[in-house]
Amino acid sequence: MKSVFDFVTGRRTKYLVFLFWILLLAATASKAADFEKVQINTSESFLPGSAESLKAIELEQTLPGGEQLPGLVVFQRDSGLTDEDRAAVEQAAEELNADPLDGQVGKAIPTFADDGNTATLYVAYEATGEDERLTTAKERLDVIADRTPEGLVAYVTGGIGYAADATEVFDSLNTTLLLGTALVVITLLLLIYRSPILWIIPLLSVLFAEGLTRAAGTLIAEAGAVVNGQSAGIMTVMVFGVGTDYALLLVSRYREELRRYEDTHEAMRAALHASVPAIVASAATVASALFVLLLADSNSTQALGPIAAVGVLIAMFSMLALLPALMLIVGRFAFWPFVPRYRSDHEFAARGFWAKLGQRVRTNPRRTWLAMILLMGVLALGWTEYSEGLNENNAYVAEVDSVRGEELLKKSLPPGATGPTIVIVKGDEGAVAAATQTLRSDPQVAFVDDNPISANGVSRIQATLKTDPFAAEARASIPRLRASLDQVENAEIYVGGQSAEAYDQRKTAKRDNQLIIPVALVLVLLILIALLRAVTLPLVLMATVIASFFASLGASLWVFANVFGFPGIDPGLPLFVFIFLVALGVDYNIFLMARAREETLKVGSDEGMMRALVATGGVITSAGIVLAGTFSILATLPLVFMVEIGFAVAFGILFDALLVRSVLVPALVWDVGARVWWPSALTKRS
Repeated sequence: MKSVFDFVTGRRTKYLVFLFWILLLAATASKAADFEKVQINTSESFLPGSAESLKAIELEQTLPGGEQLPGLVVFQRDSGLTDEDRAAVEQAAEELNADPLDGQVGKAIPTFADDGNTATLYVAYEATGEDERLTTAKERLDVIADRTPEGLVAYVTGGIGYAADATEVFDSLNTTLLLGTALVVITLLLLIYRSPILWIIPLLSVLFAEGLTRAAGTLIAEAGAVVNGQSAGIMTVMVFGVGTDYALLLVSRYREELRRYEDTHEAMRAALHASVPAIVASAATVASALFVLLLADSNSTQALGPIAAVGVLIAMFSMLALLPALMLIVGRFAFWPFVPRYRSDHEFAARGFWAKLGQRVRTNPRRTWLAMILLMGVLALGWTEYSEGLNENNAYVAEVDSVRGEELLKKSLPPGATGPTIVIVKGDEGAVAAATQTLRSDPQVAFVDDNPISANGVSRIQATLKTDPFAAEARASIPRLRASLDQVENAEIYVGGQSAEAYDQRKTAKRDNQLIIPVALVLVLLILIALLRAVTLPLVLMATVIASFFASLGASLWVFANVFGFPGIDPGLPLFVFIFLVALGVDYNIFLMARAREETLKVGSDEGMMRALVATGGVITSAGIVLAGTFSILATLPLVFMVEIGFAVAFGILFDALLVRSVLVPALVWDVGARVWWPSALTKRS
């Protein structure tokens, strides 16, 4: 390791290191540019690989026209449709039939509701193909919706509407996140460093890491992982946040060493020697926790694991190789106007805010940690607001056309028409007839299409439910439908469509939560035991991380319900928040306690904890603010799920950095004393 440090910090080789990173970025630029192209934002990308609804999609794609999305233009006039309105709907159908959409299957069908107020124009559309084709189809239907007689309200909904709205959001997601996150990092680094120069170096190092991570993401997607806009966006935030955290830790230690060493190269070598164990352990912990997501059954969650984990590791290498070289190339001038000066008599001094806070906590540590546990318990009461009411129909922060169209449809027609249930039958005509009869006898089914599409022993039956396809009632009907259809003899039958997909996603989310959370906890605990060479302390730290998670998500759930007015959460949210808060919370544990172990070897456990708090308090707080700031960018997106992730993780990180790591953990260590290091020899260094 020493030879690596010497190479990175060498007087001549530092330039070679910088050149190597430039060449590496240039060599991978084409792959990085393809990152958006390999993302899949269709419903399949969010489905579990074992889901019955996914099998239904795969079989449907073998039929003429492939998988189909229903496109609906809903027209409504409260006072009743006029002759001019009806003529406009008929004319729109004729235009689409004369000049079909690219991907249109069959003819456009106009339908007029019995109430006389509502009409629909139905178009079946091939779901397979490029996002651009889907967007073009939606735009043509938008023209029809806009070109209506005065007073006639019209919106595009159905599968085309929902898919196009989602595509529009995800297409702009990466750019929005990249620019927004970079702006937040620049602003916070300027405030933290108070230097017009220093912020550029960490940001440049992070941008190099982001470029390489995008290239790696493309390779991972090409290898078969299902990467979508959601996982790509979270990856960007992770790279910026974690990379900046590691930069803050290293630069803080470098600034400290510049007061001990006159030569900047020696100071950087000392900083690397002291910081590398904590940074490597932190990156290994975060990456390991993320790699556990490979155990998920959900395609998008599974893919998030490797791309985010690889991003964290690339960010680590960038901060340990590129950042030191850049800092040395610029020299002490990088800190201007607050340039750290060499002082031969420099010694540790316990003064300032963190020393005062430490003294206050150390005076009565038990009362302090009991008060913190009480506070966390109060925040955890927010779990009483837990609700899984979030679905595709209320997934946007602002209302979109597809949702408006759904609301119009509910007034006059079965709302299930916007997302019909698709039943795929592998069997003969008798099996298709039996399946059709079974569907018609179900109390939740409004009507069944009399003209199934068949080819090569596979048939597609379309059934319309009586309720909103995204509502709990529709999801609850899926297992009953599947059980009934399983009774049809001599056939394989798969139930798909939006209600079935929503049911499968929720079922899988619960399975992933029950499997992944315990595995991640055990893995992180083992890493902490190996790093700190103790058992008691890692158990204490893990207990604080778990308590912090329950408090942070509890507070967030209360805010979602009572401040934001969200209808609920996605069942996958607790897993995402848990993984991020545990992995990143352990980050700060490692920063703090690795330094505490270093100082305990010199001055004992009690004073070692104080020195660690004083030395790392500022950098952990700064790191927490930066990481929370990057995750908060997710809260600016128009998707409720991303807003909830951004808010919950940002709140949890701030709570963790400002209170848990700075108050609760030191209080527990001081109360337990040197026994916290059991069974290592440090138990004798009180």
